[in-house]
Amino acid sequence: MATIRKEFTDIQKATFFARDRATCCFSGANLWLLDAPLRPGYQRDWADHVRPSARGGASDEENGVCASHTFNAKKRHNSADTAYLFERGLPTSLYFETFGPLSSVQSQRLSRLSKLIPADWFFNRSIGLVLHAFDYRVGRDWYDERPSRDDKYWLRAALRKLANFQSLREVGSLDSRGIIHQPDDFQQAWLELRNISTERELLKITEPLFQTYRANALAWAKYFWDAKTAKQRLSAVRFAERSAKLTHDTLKCIQTAHELSLSLGKK
Repeated sequence: MATIRKEFTDIQKATFFARDRATCCFSGANLWLLDAPLRPGYQRDWADHVRPSARGGASDEENGVCASHTFNAKKRHNSADTAYLFERGLPTSLYFETFGPLSSVQSQRLSRLSKLIPADWFFNRSIGLVLHAFDYRVGRDWYDERPSRDDKYWLRAALRKLANFQSLREVGSLDSRGIIHQPDDFQQAWLELRNISTERELLKITEPLFQTYRANALAWAKYFWDAKTAKQRLSAVRFAERSAKLTHDTLKCIQTAHELSLSLGKK
C-alpha cells in the first residue's frame, strides 16, 4: 500500500526557515534572497523531511529542516542522507571537521540572520516566485520552453505571498531588526515590494530587475554552458566584460572561473 505523502504547511516552512537562519542544512547555502545576486543559480529554500515522507516520516517540527531546493532534490527519498553541515542554523562538528573555522563573513551572516522571524519567509518566497517568472521568460525566449505555469502564474503567486506577509504586520520590521545587509540598488527594489498589492505595481518594480537578470543569465550561459573550447571561453569572458548591465558578482564569477581554467591549462 502506497504511503500518502504528508506536506509541510506554509507556517511550518516559515518556522524552519527562521529557526535555521535561512541556511541549507546540507550545504550551508544562504537562502535569504535579499542577499542573493541577480544571476542564475540562486538557491530557493525548501522544507526537507529528515525521515522522508515516502517512508512514513511525519510532517512536524522535529522531522523538518531548511534545505536548498538543489540539495532537497539531491536527497529525494534517501533517509540515510542526514550528514548535516548545519543544524538549527549553526555549524555542526561535521562542518568543522570538513572545512575548519567559519570565516568572519559566514559568522556575521549567521548572527544577522538569527533575527529572522517566520513572517520573513513569506517575503522571501515572494522574491523567489518573481525569480521563477524570470526563469520562465528566459527559457521561453531562448529555448522555446513553455511549461504549463507561465510567468503570469508565478507573478500572481508572488502577490499572494506578499499579501500573507502584509497580513502579519511585519512589513516595517525588516529594517529595524538589522537583517538587511549593505543594501544596494537591487535590494532596495526588492524591498519596495513590501507595500504593493497589484500586478501593475509588481511589474513596475520587477521589469528593470529582469533586464539585469536576463543580461546575467546570458553571460552565464555563454561561459558555463555553451563555451567548449579555450577560444570560446575567452570570447565569452570578453562578452561579459562588455555587457553594461552585468552585475559585479556575475562578472567576477566568470572571470575567476576563466583564470582557474587558464592556470590548469584547460583546452
